[in-house]
Amino acid sequence: MRILIAGAGITGRRLASQLSKGRHDVTLVDLNRDLCEVASSQLGVSAICGNATDIAVLEEAEIARADVAVALMRESADNLAFALLSQSAGVRRIISRMRNPKYREAFELAGVTTIVDVAGLYLDQMTLEIEHPQVQQIASVAAGQGLIVFVTIEEGSYASGHTLDELRSDRRFPVGCVVSGLHRASSEKLIFPTGRDRILPGDRLLLVGSLEGLTRVADLMGSRSSLLNLFRSTKDKRQIEDVHARIDAMLEPGDRPASDDATSDA
Repeated sequence: MRILIAGAGITGRRLASQLSKGRHDVTLVDLNRDLCEVASSQLGVSAICGNATDIAVLEEAEIARADVAVALMRESADNLAFALLSQSAGVRRIISRMRNPKYREAFELAGVTTIVDVAGLYLDQMTLEIEHPQVQQIASVAAGQGLIVFVTIEEGSYASGHTLDELRSDRRFPVGCVVSGLHRASSEKLIFPTGRDRILPGDRLLLVGSLEGLTRVADLMGSRSSLLNLFRSTKDKRQIEDVHARIDAMLEPGDRPASDDATSDA
């Protein structure tokens, strides 16, 4: 693919380096001549010194031939202008970094197909790491209908010491969840386990499933409250209440852990 990146800062250069290794045709545009020279000499990509909001500079970069345009400049207003010019040049995929969330609607109107909310991503990741280290979200798919997460098995949880077959044969193990992998700290390798593999304390299970399925499995692994708070961080108040109502409806009275109150906002 032909990829045009506006902004040769640290992120722009790292992205260009990664993409060029994949044999993409990458061009960087930046006002800083020194950064352009570094990109050209060290990364081996085409670099044009100029203003990426200037149509003449973009024509020199052959923007009309680009498959993807990426806006990584410091100012949101500059990224917005670049996106508008890319759209008018016929670029079908436009990706932009967004530092200020007030620009989201403007970016969408400018034809940006993918908005990367840098501050939001950092905050969510740091909050999750600080408050809920047992659960790590990898990805959300199908508009949040499915999640891919790592769950760390704690000492004393039901899952600890059981094989995967034993875990899956438990009546509480749901249909809406699949164990896709097992990361064992002692080996630093991701294992694709069989039913005979035994789960040990400290193992990280790679799970794929629905909200309901992952919640039920988290009960067995002792990480339910952490998983609930992961969902809380990505949903508004009404959705949070709906999540809790659905979870309570799924669980029989004997299945509800006494620590549920710990997941409240108080």
